[in-house]
Amino acid sequence: MKNIFILNQKKLFLVIITAFTFLNTNAQVGGNQVYKSRSYNEQRINKTFNDLFDYSVTDSTVVIQATVLLNKVADKYKITLGVNEEAATPKKSIENINKRINDFINKISIIGVKKNEVFVDFISQTKIYDYEISKDQNMATQKNNGFEIKKNIIITVDQYSKIEKLIYEASDFQIYDVIKVDYINTDIEKIQQDLLKEAYSVLDKKKDNYFTLVKKEIIGLPTVSSNFSYVFPKGQYQNYTAYESSDIDYIRTSNESFYKKELRKGKTFYYEGVDYSDFDKIINDENPEVGIQYIMNISAKYDVKKNKK
Repeated sequence: MKNIFILNQKKLFLVIITAFTFLNTNAQVGGNQVYKSRSYNEQRINKTFNDLFDYSVTDSTVVIQATVLLNKVADKYKITLGVNEEAATPKKSIENINKRINDFINKISIIGVKKNEVFVDFISQTKIYDYEISKDQNMATQKNNGFEIKKNIIITVDQYSKIEKLIYEASDFQIYDVIKVDYINTDIEKIQQDLLKEAYSVLDKKKDNYFTLVKKEIIGLPTVSSNFSYVFPKGQYQNYTAYESSDIDYIRTSNESFYKKELRKGKTFYYEGVDYSDFDKIINDENPEVGIQYIMNISAKYDVKKNKK
């Protein structure tokens, strides 16, 4: 019986490998991202059988896992802009920065941003110091040269296209610091419930396929656990610098010496979401828009009758 069980496992392995081969056969174009340095985890390709299909077996138990990924476009976006103003006194600095911010808020109403969707956060008031140079005494004396006020403008919009419009209008008021953009989904509970159903459906299929091939008898009800998590775009951006160069740093001749001056190399940033290779099902893979990635994992432990010796 032991040999038959091992043979059935091999058959299951071949069936699943064949299925995944047809599902995941896509042409690859490397692009300039190949210049990016790879870590050990990114280079790892080969996986063990248990890692690849997330199940483990003993003579009395079978544990099967299903993992589903959902790519979800945000319902709302929250952009944070930084503003600063320098003046001789705190009062004048506050007056100037408030005028710039208020004028900006009035301007963006034309693109549909309401005043209750804007919040101005006071960040800091600091002194500015400079040095006064005395040529006669050959001395530089530090002095107070005014005050600086910093504030953040936090704006919520319902369309990604409005973000660039906000940045465009902000430049007219000397607001150039785009601090961050947060992605928001307003119905996390529904997303979790829908993803749980998808994961259960995948788990049932994996269970049926396994027990049909292996011919094990299940005892009682399984023990089931689940884990729900999500990944925001801000931590998923990668970068690389693509160029080819010679190795000469210093040139010396009989009469002169030269140093090599490097030209500026542009650094490219791009979005790279969660690696799809660890998932049984990907939802909304075809949508190119960057969004939030939701992950649901279900693990079911089945008690089975032991093999007769």
